[in-house]
Amino acid sequence: MTISTPAPDATPEAAAVMAGATANAELVRRIFQEVIPAGDADTVRGLFTPDWVDHDPLPGQPPGRDGAAYVVSTMHTAHSDLRFTVDDLVAVADRVVVRWTLRGIHTGPMLGRPATGRPVELAAIVIFRFAGGRIAERWASWKPGRSPQTHPALVAPDGGTSPGE
Repeated sequence: MTISTPAPDATPEAAAVMAGATANAELVRRIFQEVIPAGDADTVRGLFTPDWVDHDPLPGQPPGRDGAAYVVSTMHTAHSDLRFTVDDLVAVADRVVVRWTLRGIHTGPMLGRPATGRPVELAAIVIFRFAGGRIAERWASWKPGRSPQTHPALVAPDGGTSPGE
């Protein structure tokens, strides 16, 4: 990640915005590289606003920061050897954009589907909006064929998206 520093003649306000963007970027990196792989749902609750809005929720995901904890728990319990790569990270003012890749083995149930034991690679670009140092909103755009709903390793053998479809 490249971190910019304010120009020597930057206003204090501009320097503060830049410092906030850098802190937000580091928080997003920490979530993907430490918090989700550890399955630390309690830490997640503290990093998101109580009324967090996920514009692209998983099926069955509750609202608010409990929804963020649900996503972390779902990803962690569904995959062994869970690894995230932060491929790109851009922070400006109250927004952080991250392009990430998840790799692991599908060893636990996910979205109503039993474990397949197959390798999984999910990829997305996510935009986070921050408020008061916490994540307030999320938008996600999944790479085709690499979302939890469409990944071949997570699709039932009969081609349905859940057992019995």
